[in-house]
Amino acid sequence: MVLMSGRVVADGATDTAVVIGSAGFIGRRLSATLDLARVRTACFTRQSRFLCDGELAAPIAGAGTVFYLASSINPALGESHPELARADHVLFSTLLDRLRRRDNPPTVVLTSSGGTVYDPAFAPPYAETSPLKPSGAYGRAKIALEEELLSHAGELPAVILRMSNVYGPGQPTGRGQGVLAHWLSAALDSRPLRLIGDVTATRDYVYVDDVVDVMRRLRGAGPAQPLILNIGSGVRTSLSGLLDVVRSVVALDLRVEFQPSRLFDRQDVWLDVGEAERVLGWRPETSLKEGVAATWRSWLAGAAVTAGVNELQTIFETI
Repeated sequence: MVLMSGRVVADGATDTAVVIGSAGFIGRRLSATLDLARVRTACFTRQSRFLCDGELAAPIAGAGTVFYLASSINPALGESHPELARADHVLFSTLLDRLRRRDNPPTVVLTSSGGTVYDPAFAPPYAETSPLKPSGAYGRAKIALEEELLSHAGELPAVILRMSNVYGPGQPTGRGQGVLAHWLSAALDSRPLRLIGDVTATRDYVYVDDVVDVMRRLRGAGPAQPLILNIGSGVRTSLSGLLDVVRSVVALDLRVEFQPSRLFDRQDVWLDVGEAERVLGWRPETSLKEGVAATWRSWLAGAAVTAGVNELQTIFETI
């Protein structure tokens, strides 16, 4: 075990994988999965920076794959604090500039948002070729990062993962995002479940281990052309349908508090994930009920994570 700017695991393995945003929900799960597979992995958070005096930290120098899962915003913070999105963009741009100077540049895997970047004037399910029209500052920030990576596509192998609503064990609460984590937390504490918006609104919920499986398959890949993939379940689920699943899993008398939609909420969003199957041979394996049950068991076991009460707490993860 080596510690250099970030956490490095699995000494002796080759083709280092870098996880930037490893303290976040998906980043923790990805790092643990790579660790179990004995992949040499360098993990970076806000506290262990990947840039030192403007240069790459040592573990990144020989990396074969860089997974970029870092973000300081969610949809609400994207609207109220645009300066956070600008700072994120500068940081990502600087990283790409340093990576492209390497003799053997790594593949950069960027996580983006399939739920906010597509044009709502067109009916879902959305494919990777569907028209883009971000519905808020969060979606615009994600597209800006995508465009930044694509502008370096001639120098850096690039993969963009447009993810739907990722959920599962370890998902934090207190960040205004992640309806399942909030509902299960409320159920555990005997609080009312807040249902925001139209109960018929549909979303695409994908289990975190299915998402990590995609990333595992991408390690060491070096696509000749930029690769953009939707990552979701490919199944539409209404909020009322999701509530039914939660009720069946927790088997408790749940009170529900209905609240109006927020400005950035979409009515119907789900993804066509056929391209990921064609390119990677990947299909999501976890049904919604199975995933909710596994997540509920983790809450009962005390594996929940709370973000804290400060709305401006830096997230440094992607959702």
